Amino acid sequence: MRLPALRKGSAAPSEQQSRTDLTATALITVVVLLVVAATWFYSDARGTSHHEAGAGEAVAPPSAADAPPESLDEIWRARSEASDHPGGSGTGAPLLVDGAAVVRDGNRVSGRSVEDGHEAWSYARDRELCGVAGNWGRVVAVYRGPKGCTDATSLAASTGRYQDTRSSLGSQDVHLFRSLDHLGLISDRRVELWRSDLVRTVEVGQVETPVTVDSQPLAGCRFTSAQTRKDLLAVLTDCDREDGKGTVSLQVADPEESGEPETTHEFTVPPDAELVGVAQEAAVIYVHGTGRRATDADDYAGSRFQVLHSDGSFEQHPADPSPTLAGLAEGKGDDPFVAATADLPHHMTWFNGDRLIGFGPTNLDPRFSVPALGTGAAMGGALLVPVSDGVAVVDWDTGSVERTVPVDRGDYDGPVSLRVQGDVVVEQRGDEMVALRQRP
Repeated sequence: MRLPALRKGSAAPSEQQSRTDLTATALITVVVLLVVAATWFYSDARGTSHHEAGAGEAVAPPSAADAPPESLDEIWRARSEASDHPGGSGTGAPLLVDGAAVVRDGNRVSGRSVEDGHEAWSYARDRELCGVAGNWGRVVAVYRGPKGCTDATSLAASTGRYQDTRSSLGSQDVHLFRSLDHLGLISDRRVELWRSDLVRTVEVGQVETPVTVDSQPLAGCRFTSAQTRKDLLAVLTDCDREDGKGTVSLQVADPEESGEPETTHEFTVPPDAELVGVAQEAAVIYVHGTGRRATDADDYAGSRFQVLHSDGSFEQHPADPSPTLAGLAEGKGDDPFVAATADLPHHMTWFNGDRLIGFGPTNLDPRFSVPALGTGAAMGGALLVPVSDGVAVVDWDTGSVERTVPVDRGDYDGPVSLRVQGDVVVEQRGDEMVALRQRP
């Protein structure tokens, strides 16, 4: 029996339709795979190595110490490039976040337990690492991208798990500074602050597209230092004044519009001045002057501190000459200055190159000054300060040294900065991080 012929316009046999569909599907699949491969090849993921903490490897914050140590022995060490303090101590303080010691090696960042030094997580990219900071229980790594040093990733300090990312236009060379509320970036032409989710809260200076013509009055100025605390951002600039003096601008850290800075007060300051401390409503600058300690509050020639308040008032205090900032009398360098500072429960501190100065938390009046190799930290109701023969235990109310705990640093004789997590003291000695603990 003959099958009837297909009428014009009737459907093709099902097996022919399947072959056509399969061919088209195969071609689509190949195209999709090529697109995926190309996307991966040119994506950031291709140049990223990321290892999170495995089960049972997460870092836990140690318990606080009840008293300062009686002895200190080394428990582990690791190579870790010091965070940059341009014009500062020559070594940044070790970065510790919620029990994690953050180790920096080239473009790689890793988190180690301060308890035993085991590596819990790591993160690396095939780009230059501009800086690392710790805040909000997170580690923020900032890399150089095509838009500048603003390609940032935040990771949980305990596990290394992704939290937030950011990529935006910014400066090619930056230095990081921080407070409990903000992470800051400073270059010679701009300053900006980020909050915990890496959203920018304010940008000051040279910006790509100003909101209005007059929204950035400091555009064109050179930024030499910046600090922030709570809702205050303090920046020091050189705006090529005829008298050579600088300008300290006290601003709101979270203005209504990030591209429109809100200034509470501006101060004209000597050309040899830098920011060395900040409180909620004031900033303190160091003025080198003649390089000798000022005799009193009315001495405008010697080395001195000037405390600048948001309401426009200021006070002056004699200061020990700073070898770190002695070059300011001859003129500032090209890089911004990031002061080697640290917060105590009841003081702000600044390391001036050979002494640690403690300021009151509100009025920033200098309260003590002790010999030191770098910044210190609080432990068990006292201040621990690195000194040449160990770690000095200092009464932070009087500045008196109660005793010194011996520490064997071998043949290392450079700057030392320390931080504390629980009962562990971690020192940064050049490009080496060393953890110490009291003998059982």
